[in-house]
Amino acid sequence: MLSLLWLFIGALSGMLVSAVFTPPNKKDKQLPTPDDKEKFHTDDGCVKFNAEEVECTPDAKSLNFVASKK
Repeated sequence: MLSLLWLFIGALSGMLVSAVFTPPNKKDKQLPTPDDKEKFHTDDGCVKFNAEEVECTPDAKSLNFVASKK
């Protein structure tokens, strides 16, 4: 039978455990911006990007729109 006391004790111990233990931090992979001049280090090696400004055409698509299609 479910007792209100055991429910309270379980909730209290759950909050205590979640307050004491924190998950390990994960490093988010950062992407270089076109303005970066230094090399970008990846797991497979180093990468350097060259950015070139081009004119937009009237039928240009947003990269967010293109990425959402996959």
